[in-house]
Amino acid sequence: IYRFEVKRRGELQLVKIFQSSVFEAFLKGDSLEKCYESVAKVADYWLDVLYSKACNMPDSELFELISENRSMSKKLEDYGTQKSTSISTAKRLAEFLGDQMVKDAGLACRFIISRKPEGAPVTERAIPLAIFQSEPSVKRHYLRKWLKDMSIDDIDIRQVLDWNYYIERLGGTIQKIITIPAAMQGAMVDKSVKSEDLWQRMGMTHPSIVTA
Repeated sequence: IYRFEVKRRGELQLVKIFQSSVFEAFLKGDSLEKCYESVAKVADYWLDVLYSKACNMPDSELFELISENRSMSKKLEDYGTQKSTSISTAKRLAEFLGDQMVKDAGLACRFIISRKPEGAPVTERAIPLAIFQSEPSVKRHYLRKWLKDMSIDDIDIRQVLDWNYYIERLGGTIQKIITIPAAMQGAMVDKSVKSEDLWQRMGMTHPSIVTA
């Protein structure tokens, strides 16, 4: 497929899997409309996973699906006052694992984005994945601190995650690969509650309700 590119670095595993699945789906169908129907089904499947908060998925698979992995090219101290999800993750790793863990360059920062503290920028809501593999008392202590929520007790990752963030991350990819190209080619993508809601979130009109 001309100019089709799968983004591999600095991207969610969820998005990588979706991109690979869509590539295969683009090869199905004997018309433009059938082709886009095929890829729309892939998009709806992964939107279902997110809208349902991965209710039928084991925690281990969910962590793998929504975690991000970034490498820090410099030592943490060399970043000064800069802010990023990687820097926040590194600082929090140092908090519960010790400064020795972040003293060298090349640190791999694997994290998820939490919905709390509410109103805080994404850079301040990056939570190191390692905390979820720690002892319950340690996990509870640091999540209460980082999420600024002292009521946290029985920790469920599904209650911690910022699902809207992940829906919008996947949604941006769906727009670039499916809905915008479909609209430009005059193809009618099946209208669904999930996809229309997604476009409303983005402040745009769903292509399936635009007359070609």
